[in-house]
Amino acid sequence: MTDHTVSEHLIKTDGHESRAEHDQDGENTPDANEETTDQLIDEENGQHEDNSPPKVQLQPIIAPDMFPPPVVVCDHPENYPVSYRSNSKKEQLILTFIENFRRQYHHLYRDRKPLFLNPYNECGVQKFVCTTVQPTLLSFSTLFQWDAAAEFVADHLNYELLEPPHEIPKTLWSPTKILLDQRGNCFDYATLLCSLLIGAGYDAYVVSGYATREVCYMDTTRLPNPYMKKKEEKRVEKVKPPYKKYTVKPPKDLTSKYDAYMRQRKLDQIQAEKDRKQEEENRRIAEIEKPLPDPLYGIRVHAWVLVLSGKREVPEAFFIEPTTGYGKATNDVEYLGIESVWNHQNYWVNVQDCSNGCESLQFDLNDQARWEFMFTYSANLRGTLTATLNTVGNSAILDEEDEKPSTEVTQKDIELPPSWVDHLVLTKKEFQERYPHCRKTYFYKKTRVEKYAPYHMKDGIILKVSEFADYDFKDLIYVTQRYAHRQDKLEERRHDVRSNIVYEDYLPGRSDHLKEHTYGFGPEFERIMIYYDKARIDGLAKRHETTLELTDYFVNRDDFLEYRKAVFEPRPKKFGPADKDTNRPILSITEQYGRNLELNANDDVREIVYAIKDEKFIITYHRDDIHITPSTRTFIKPPNWNDKTVTLKWSDDQLEAYQADEDFKQLSKRDLYHKVLQLLEQEEEVIRRVRKAEDETRDLQNRRQQEELLSDLEVSVYDTDRNNKAKQYREALEKKAKEESDKKKIPEINYLAPFLAAIGNPSRINAQIANQLRTAAIRDFKERSIRKANLMQARYESEIQELFTKQQWYQKHQIGMTKEDELEYQRLCQEAQFRLHILEERLDRHRQLTTEKYMQLENKLQEDPRLKEPYIIPTEKKNS
Repeated sequence: MTDHTVSEHLIKTDGHESRAEHDQDGENTPDANEETTDQLIDEENGQHEDNSPPKVQLQPIIAPDMFPPPVVVCDHPENYPVSYRSNSKKEQLILTFIENFRRQYHHLYRDRKPLFLNPYNECGVQKFVCTTVQPTLLSFSTLFQWDAAAEFVADHLNYELLEPPHEIPKTLWSPTKILLDQRGNCFDYATLLCSLLIGAGYDAYVVSGYATREVCYMDTTRLPNPYMKKKEEKRVEKVKPPYKKYTVKPPKDLTSKYDAYMRQRKLDQIQAEKDRKQEEENRRIAEIEKPLPDPLYGIRVHAWVLVLSGKREVPEAFFIEPTTGYGKATNDVEYLGIESVWNHQNYWVNVQDCSNGCESLQFDLNDQARWEFMFTYSANLRGTLTATLNTVGNSAILDEEDEKPSTEVTQKDIELPPSWVDHLVLTKKEFQERYPHCRKTYFYKKTRVEKYAPYHMKDGIILKVSEFADYDFKDLIYVTQRYAHRQDKLEERRHDVRSNIVYEDYLPGRSDHLKEHTYGFGPEFERIMIYYDKARIDGLAKRHETTLELTDYFVNRDDFLEYRKAVFEPRPKKFGPADKDTNRPILSITEQYGRNLELNANDDVREIVYAIKDEKFIITYHRDDIHITPSTRTFIKPPNWNDKTVTLKWSDDQLEAYQADEDFKQLSKRDLYHKVLQLLEQEEEVIRRVRKAEDETRDLQNRRQQEELLSDLEVSVYDTDRNNKAKQYREALEKKAKEESDKKKIPEINYLAPFLAAIGNPSRINAQIANQLRTAAIRDFKERSIRKANLMQARYESEIQELFTKQQWYQKHQIGMTKEDELEYQRLCQEAQFRLHILEERLDRHRQLTTEKYMQLENKLQEDPRLKEPYIIPTEKKNS
């Protein structure tokens, strides 16, 4: 029997012949089928009673209501591998057993729908669904986890609905075809995802069953936005002070308990009313979002993936919806029933009650009371994938039709064929593009999600989440954008449309070390900048700017500075746009310092207030543990303090001091005087730093505007496709290698050919003819060199003569020339001098090269074998 016998019968079987007509033939009765199966097994194993080739051709039975005549889906099936276009002997054997199993199933469960067993592939050939699963481990580490693999499959493919929705599909394309076309139905999604998960080590199965309309239509408009960031509220628990025995008792609480009770009762009523209104609003919203009744509820066919526990540290079984990539519990109400599950090794039929959906289903596939399997592993064969036909139902059929009790059924071991699908291949470019046409859009509850492949958009955006206040996606309230590979290191931007506030996050690597940037628009602007403090020399961690304040926060500084706040005067109101370059007048600057344990608390400054408008310095020191209040000093600026030509004078009226520790040494007048001078210098330095901070803020705004206009993207040096420098270098190397190979292909020029032709192309060269050829070649080279040198010399003299003529004309007409004529004369002289310079360099270069070429010619003449001794020229060379 040829390899195509079973597949040809499968394709040519008439789909309109009834089962009664088959039974009347006698060939297709259960007994005949059993006999035919035994013979095919013997043929597969090469065993025949008479050791002769088989003469019986099998004609497997196909139910008329299972599949119509196959239709070739692909355009050019001849371009596909042989395994796609035909069935091997093992596959033919499996198809025969599948048909036997289907007949048993149909006999035992007449009210259930047909199983999804052997659909047609893209080439119109019937294939067993277990062999369509091709376990593959791709080379991308991000796909090793089930959630990343499921998300990739959902993003990489375009979803196609089943038609009709209540029947299993007639075809099941190979995962390679699905990856190539980037489209498929739910069975295609599940088969591809199951292949990837099994290759990654998961115990995954394809599930054929029934689901709700929303799942079958991939309707996510009622699901919450999965990209919404949940704000975690930090609960600060009040720390109770430790109980001490000898502490002062608090005063007696004289408040009325009845008043407190009535107040709390009123608050509870208000809260209950709020809860009632919120519950009514939730019910109203749930009623609005409630889907319309589905006339096909419970019979819509769908496929998804089941992952069982035991491998890859999976704690319990769960479902994966391949069209969205979400993991779901096995009792999810959206899945209404299961007909069968399968992987690359076996096929199981669910015999449990699904009247309550999948809530009460047990997923122990070894439990024969709940799952009817097609094959079972043989214990006597190890190291090979073998299967045994499950004849639990077969014995019942034989006993009923033969009316003879059967106590023993012989089982035939068969080998499950490997997958007919080629190994899945995904290139780096396909993985990076990810989405069909490099972009994809999803809709969730009041949310639109747009995904883009890296480098597809000019600004580097890869995700855009738009949140709306209505279900019609018109009232936009919040926009989140994520970026990748940007030179400005922008990672994410969030825009609150209602408050008009923008939040930006940056990756490390910027020159200003910016980490987060929050800003708004309008007259009362506010700007918050958070930096990578470890990367900055000044230790700046945060900067907060408003119209009247500029505050800097520092960490880990050697001078223990923690805080600097500058307060400005309001800008005077005037007509026209505000001048942003004008510095704002400063009212005061406040600096706070951390504790320096090397100094005494009364000498360690905690806070300095530079009251510029009030002309004061207010210093507050750290508080000691044994004192309640800290020490303070207030210095009043002396008169004419800003006049550099006047010597400042000190008086006791310029100081207001409070010393917490009376034993601490007081400062002398001399020390106080130098302290005032030091504070004046510090004030100038602090003002300079505040102005520098203002300039940095303005520079940041201008730089961000330029970065948004350019929005350049970074390309890795290893990305040869996008890196222009690496690409040009590679192309240059390829071009150079091609030129060298082309040079090798060019035949060497016979430089003696013209001289040999001049003497009649003699068939033999003797010493006299060799000397004549050598002399003629050297004489010809000298003549050509001299002629070339004379041409360049003549051109040089002609240029000199032309320049001399122009100079004489200029001397004669110099007085009456205009400015334009003088400029034209100067231009002509410059061009003439440039040409003379070029001719001089060419002439010098010709002289140098002539000597080198002459030496090369002599060496070549001496090494030429035709001129060394009497030489007979071959006929081919002579003719050439």
